[in-house]
Amino acid sequence: MKKIVCRNDNGLSALFMYDHEQTEYFLESCDGIYTVKNKVNRSQNATTDGSTYNGEGLEERNIVITANIIRNYRENREYLARVFKIHSEGTFIHEENGTKREIKYRVESIEVSEIGVIRTAVISLICTDPYFTDGEEITVEMSQWYDEWEFELEIPESGIEFGHRETETIKQIDNESTRDVGLTITLEADDYVVNPTIYNQTTDETLKLLCTMEPYDIIIIKTIEGNITIELIRGGIVIDYNYTVDEDNDGYIQLQIGRNVVKYDADEGVEYLNVKLEYSNKYIFA
Repeated sequence: MKKIVCRNDNGLSALFMYDHEQTEYFLESCDGIYTVKNKVNRSQNATTDGSTYNGEGLEERNIVITANIIRNYRENREYLARVFKIHSEGTFIHEENGTKREIKYRVESIEVSEIGVIRTAVISLICTDPYFTDGEEITVEMSQWYDEWEFELEIPESGIEFGHRETETIKQIDNESTRDVGLTITLEADDYVVNPTIYNQTTDETLKLLCTMEPYDIIIIKTIEGNITIELIRGGIVIDYNYTVDEDNDGYIQLQIGRNVVKYDADEGVEYLNVKLEYSNKYIFA
């Protein structure tokens, strides 16, 4: 059964279903979750046949929920007004047949019928990022330390291993999205690392930083569309590190649709580098 939950930034939520026994808001319809509009930019010239392609991109998504209220009219109307706050971001959650997807929205309008045994509520939501996600990021650990020490502890005569390091400088990642997606790449240094590099062998994209990481340094790289940043965290202080990007790079690393092979390296100290990749699948339909 389809279930829709809208949750505001304070955690207050409203449930919409095809069942008056489980919710105050009977779902009549929900438009915009299986519709996508791609704007193809083109220009025309009086001396040229057809048009010239100038690029394209998905338009913002407009989700319109229509629901019926059959009781407690005043209380349910006021509750919707609290859930669908203006000047704030909310989360639209769609669940059906075991699949759950989410999208961020802002409230465009909300209208509730004044009279009637059945009173209709129409809520219009604008999603400036038109893609649905799984709601949770996928994390890929490439190299890191794993703890072995647990209490209660009894040390045998042969000694004990307090931890071990697993190193995979190259890894296969499957992007199950319906588009290419950006990454959050976290680099942590156990000792000095010179010029760390991330390379997507599938897309032939290279991201090399011309810098020296000191012990306990953390570099966070974001290659998400509209949010491309590089920051160094050293001694608890956050430093803009965009200027360290090698000008000869082929582009910021992203995952193309399907299979990707991602590798990391460094000019010196690669054995001291711990790497973690995080990303969200993106879908055009809920």
